[in-house]
Amino acid sequence: MKTQLNRLQKLFSCALLIVLASGCAQNMCINEPKPFTPASTVVGARRIAIIGELGQPLVTEPHGTNLVDTYKYVDGGAKNSGGSKTARVVLYTAGDIFTCFFDQIIWIPSEKYGFAGTDHVVIVDYAKSDDDLWHATKIDNQELTGRSTKKESP
Repeated sequence: MKTQLNRLQKLFSCALLIVLASGCAQNMCINEPKPFTPASTVVGARRIAIIGELGQPLVTEPHGTNLVDTYKYVDGGAKNSGGSKTARVVLYTAGDIFTCFFDQIIWIPSEKYGFAGTDHVVIVDYAKSDDDLWHATKIDNQELTGRSTKKESP
């Protein structure tokens, strides 16, 4: 009876370890940013529409009668579309089952370095128009190099 209890305890400990150690790459995959292309960043767009899509600006600077806002967003790209994420999660889970989770050594770095989103900085110049609202007069959307530091897009 004591040996059965000891075996059960070891089995439970192993099962708990497997459950806690599994799914890291899957979780990283699910939390990668979605593809995002801002639609409101066009010349003539109202400032409130751009803020509604990109969120509050990081910096707002008045320049005479104009206003300059700086925004930052993350584009996950086509590699993080719904179908791509689903296929990767299925692949990672199948690999976990067949390799007793040793495949996570491959999948975690591939998720971290291969599927990270791309940071963008958008600088928008605004001028006040006749309707007394700020409208975009110039938009500069710059893609930053390197891995993304942010995991969620707005």
